[in-house]
Order: sequence, then structure tokens, then C-alpha cells
Amino acid sequence: MSMIHNNSHFNIVAESKNGYVSVCECCYQYSFSFNNLLLVFGEEQMLNFFEWLMAYRYSRENYVSLPGGGDHIYSSPHNNLFLVYNDEELDEISALFAEVQLALEVRKILK
Repeated sequence: MSMIHNNSHFNIVAESKNGYVSVCECCYQYSFSFNNLLLVFGEEQMLNFFEWLMAYRYSRENYVSLPGGGDHIYSSPHNNLFLVYNDEELDEISALFAEVQLALEVRKILK
């Protein structure tokens, strides 16, 4: 997917203090932007991503106290890329996920 589509519109599905989830009307790809991270998914992959974050939130294997305040580390499919969040950020992402789920349910009902 090209990151920018000419003449397309990105609709915000859910928004929080540090991020948002939007959907591209052109290709129906979802963008999850949080702090300095931007991830692009299909709908099912996006939902799986959020569920994965929340499922491993309290895993001892993901807990490592790092300088800078992050203490929840998630490994990605890329061996040199890790996602690091603190409890406040995970609370915010959890609320964002709940809002996305609600918005998607409303859209399905209205169709």
C-alpha cells in the first residue's frame, strides 16, 4: 500500500490523546498512529493486533523496566523492531481499541 493516495480521504474511526485509528476510503486499509509509530493493516489484522497487545499486557515475559518509562516490550515479526509501552499508554490504547470496536459494530449495523 502506498502511504499516500491521491484524491482519497482518511476517516478517523477513533482518536485519543496520543493517537488515532483511521480508515482509507480508497483501499479500506486502517492506520493506527500512536506517538511516533504508524502501522497499516486490513481490518482483521488491525483487530488481531489490538487483541494481541491486550492479551499479553500482563505477561511477565513482556515486562522489562527500561530507561525512559517504557516497561512493556512486544516483539514484532521483524527481529530488530520492538514496541515499547508503559501502563498509561496501554490504558490509552485499550480505550482506543474499545472505541474502534464500537465504531465498527455501528458501521456494520448501519450497512
